[in-house]
Amino acid sequence: MKYLIFFFLFSISILQTFSQNINDYQYVIIPEKYDFAKSIDAYQLNSLTQFLFNKYGFDSYRERDKMPFGLEVGSCNALYADVESKSSFLTAKFKVILKDCNGEIIFISEQGKSKDKDFKRAYHEALRNAFVSIEELKYKYNGASGSSNTTKKDEVVVNVENDTNTSVNQEEVKTISVNEEVSLNTKESSSIIGAYKSSDGFYDLIVEENNVAIFEGKTKIGTAILKDDTTYEVKTSQFEGIGRFENNTFIVDREIKGIGTVQMIFTKN
Repeated sequence: MKYLIFFFLFSISILQTFSQNINDYQYVIIPEKYDFAKSIDAYQLNSLTQFLFNKYGFDSYRERDKMPFGLEVGSCNALYADVESKSSFLTAKFKVILKDCNGEIIFISEQGKSKDKDFKRAYHEALRNAFVSIEELKYKYNGASGSSNTTKKDEVVVNVENDTNTSVNQEEVKTISVNEEVSLNTKESSSIIGAYKSSDGFYDLIVEENNVAIFEGKTKIGTAILKDDTTYEVKTSQFEGIGRFENNTFIVDREIKGIGTVQMIFTKN
């Protein structure tokens, strides 16, 4: 009995140590493709990974996402997620691994398993089961990684060094409180007209004034219709969602059953 109690207390101690280490990091960055996968976001595992990290309190980003000021791939205030597969023909088996910017392993989850005969359902169930270990960490960022390379939450930093359409001195970096009204005219039609490519390379988006057409190859598959001053209703034969323009990108928020909100990013050519 005393050995069982010792093992229980030892397990709690180890879990607390992992939790403390992980709480030192502000962000999690998720790759676009796992080593065992044949394609980007295969079976939507990378999207599900991001959803689950966010669900359990982390601030996570895919490598293709627009990241906060001061955060980029390689930053040491971020952890880097990976999913290790030991799956067989009959059983999906995943572990979630978190590494620091030097590649040192900070945390490895318990193995999540599923024997569902449908591959996608099995992969999703196994990944969710692996995340039980991460849920138990009760993650909460403690600020230990510092904020010298990040902006305060109550400020927006706008770098106008290369903005030829502004009257502000070209060498000035202006800090603006988010409580102030900011008008940068980034949504003017003249600035968004052009061709855009999706991050996975499958889709193209052509903007002519407020007419937005979406193509798969040379085939038009849908449109994005302006709903109000900033948002578009996106309807295609392949996907639907709500879109918006941000800094030479068009972002589509898609709601996927069982996963949640997934973003598609179109970058201006």
